[in-house]
Amino acid sequence: MHVLETPVKEVPDNTRGVRPPWQWKKLAAIAVVSLLIAAFYATGLYRYLTWDAIRANLDDWQAKAAGNLPIALLVFFLVYFLVTSLSLPVAAPISLVAGALFGRWLGTGIVSLASTLGATSAFLMSRYVLRDWVQSRFADRLEGINRGVEKDGALYLFTLRLVPVVPFFLINLGMGLTGMRARTFTAVSWAGMLFGTFLYVNAGTAFGSIDSPGEILSTKVIVSLALLGLAPLVVRKLVQWKVRWKLVVLATAALLVLVGVTAEVRTYFRYQIADTMTVAVREYSNAEYPEDPSGRSVHHRQYDGRTLTLVKKDSSHFDFVFEPQHSHIAKVIFRDVDVSLMTPSLPDRAKTDDGLRRIALTDRQWNRQQVAFGGPDSPHIEITGGDGFEVKNLYSAELAKNCLNAGLWEVLLFTHEGGNKTLYYQGWFTFPLGHYRDMFEHNTGLPYWMHWYYLEHWFDPEGTHVPMEELREVIDEREVPAQFDRNEAVFFAGEQVRKRRTTVDENVRTWGDYFDGRRVRFASFIPPGKYDLGTPWKNEYVRMDRFDKAILRTVKPLGAETPLHELELIFSSTKRDGQCRFFVSGVDFDAVPQLPVSDYPMGLYMPMGIGVPPFYQSYAELQKNPPQMSPYVCVLLDAYEKWIDHHSFAIDGPVIHRDAADPYRLHVYLLSYERHAIIAHLVVPIPSE
Repeated sequence: MHVLETPVKEVPDNTRGVRPPWQWKKLAAIAVVSLLIAAFYATGLYRYLTWDAIRANLDDWQAKAAGNLPIALLVFFLVYFLVTSLSLPVAAPISLVAGALFGRWLGTGIVSLASTLGATSAFLMSRYVLRDWVQSRFADRLEGINRGVEKDGALYLFTLRLVPVVPFFLINLGMGLTGMRARTFTAVSWAGMLFGTFLYVNAGTAFGSIDSPGEILSTKVIVSLALLGLAPLVVRKLVQWKVRWKLVVLATAALLVLVGVTAEVRTYFRYQIADTMTVAVREYSNAEYPEDPSGRSVHHRQYDGRTLTLVKKDSSHFDFVFEPQHSHIAKVIFRDVDVSLMTPSLPDRAKTDDGLRRIALTDRQWNRQQVAFGGPDSPHIEITGGDGFEVKNLYSAELAKNCLNAGLWEVLLFTHEGGNKTLYYQGWFTFPLGHYRDMFEHNTGLPYWMHWYYLEHWFDPEGTHVPMEELREVIDEREVPAQFDRNEAVFFAGEQVRKRRTTVDENVRTWGDYFDGRRVRFASFIPPGKYDLGTPWKNEYVRMDRFDKAILRTVKPLGAETPLHELELIFSSTKRDGQCRFFVSGVDFDAVPQLPVSDYPMGLYMPMGIGVPPFYQSYAELQKNPPQMSPYVCVLLDAYEKWIDHHSFAIDGPVIHRDAADPYRLHVYLLSYERHAIIAHLVVPIPSE
């Protein structure tokens, strides 16, 4: 049967060349976003979010935030939300600003909220504007990616958020092109970004000590975050590969046993000791140690080449025998040294409180202790052999426990030239940790394994409560009219003259210049005990840029019979909240030397801590005044009696002397990190009694 086909009449396409309404909306969205980004740069707003601009304006922002916190939070939220929505690469410095303005916890909360919502906004804009076009052009290639995202997308996103390698804004835009659900993106982004957010905001609370956002994420932190982020993916893959869980459990148990055995073997060799041990001595050339600030002899490095034989005499006494490797070098022996006096010990008044005990032991280990034993006439020094120079010219043989982790010591040999004590030999060695452990337990009665980590690695007890009432009883107190002239010209004497070369600053002419936020850096003290300008040490002096008052007390240290003095210097900041309270306690100010200002290094020259020895001391003085018997206390606390880490703050202790012309005027100086400089000079009247 033949069927007639009815011709179809063609209808003219009047929509050809006309964009559908949804395309016009996308173009409008692109135009709005492009205009906003262009306006951000064209109007110069980006300049306010550069590193230098933030530093310049931070004081003003902090004042405004303190004056009206709700408005400051709202403005900050809107700014952060907008820049993350527009995918502007400025999230890191703004996160630091949050810490400086709002503190670590409120700052973390506001950044976490704004960054999550801003990231979601960028994700949705990317999906709305670009996803359909990308899918239509690359559908075949994206099919596998979308399947992967559907299965493991949340875990991949979590890993990317934890590992700060892929830029924040690229993750937002890239995930918008996939099939991931918006709510999954939001939840996973919040969880993945939270720890990194805290790192940046917490660092921002000490904004003045940071030179760039990149300093916050060290290689160790990045690797740790990467491992944390990869863990869920590994578990997921094991499930997908249908690995037998019994095998996984057995493999894990075997791995744990292997780790345990390895740790046990390492511990055995790390702490292995004998009554007689040969210890290597490290000697640096001029090229290896260009920052050395020592006052060197013309004979420096002419007598290098020694090893150490350590001989244990009894539970605490050792001979240090420095053997020559060349015929012109003398053998130098430190005889019958009581090493317990140069390893951490505890004053009785710090034993009952966990915080006081921790701080006392930390400062005892992490402060330098250099002990002079004298020359050939000393009963503790024997020098023989060589070409005769050392036997004739050895002026002082000294041992130093470095202000670093446990066991790092030095030997220093001095001669006398031009009226000055000059260094002709210096060597670094590790006092065996097994003997150190035994000394620690002998001195403190504490098990070493409970304290080894912070003694062998710096671990900051910042925020530890320091109950001063458990250290001394206050008999009376009075506020005294102390003077701190910020405009007085800085001056240097003693080791500060030599250490000018280990300080990096610019135009620091008065004491006030140290506190105005300008860049001042010091050479770091690094293992085995040398200065390094390649890793400069920062400071937090901006937290105490305003001197408020001084309080003088008569106190009775607990366990002591004689009343002594205590001075509290209270500082605050025009740029930060809170106080810094600098205590020097357990000192007889009437017995402090009378000196001219130019001779300040001859005064009481002490480190921070509880029951600590001076930086420099003769062995006879050390034997007469063991550190654990000292009533001396010097701590830096906040308004709530919480310990401020003075090492990070870059204050190492006080120098004190009475005025040469007026015994009732006390001169007090603050020593910088590693005593590179004095950063303040205060004059405090002492009432005559």
